[in-house]
Amino acid sequence: MGDSSQVGNQSNTNEAAKSPSSDPSAVAQGKRGEVVVNVRFQPNGLVLSINHKPENLDAQEWFDRLCRVSGTNFMPLSGGRGAFTIPGDRFQLIWEANS
Repeated sequence: MGDSSQVGNQSNTNEAAKSPSSDPSAVAQGKRGEVVVNVRFQPNGLVLSINHKPENLDAQEWFDRLCRVSGTNFMPLSGGRGAFTIPGDRFQLIWEANS
């Protein structure tokens, strides 16, 4: 009986973990303290999706702003993808300036 209440609590915890956060400190950083922002492009070159995006910007606006301030950290990948690898402290400054 106690197990069923734990299962219910776990699903609530999982739902909270899936919801996007507007707090840049909640963004997972890699082993080297970097934030990886993944980008997917449409065939025409416009941004289809991008993660770690402030709520007040659309995907293309966020990509354009990251390119302006941290373009040297962008790596194009195959299949219409790319990734920014940005040091965590720098990412936080960029986030604060754009949210």
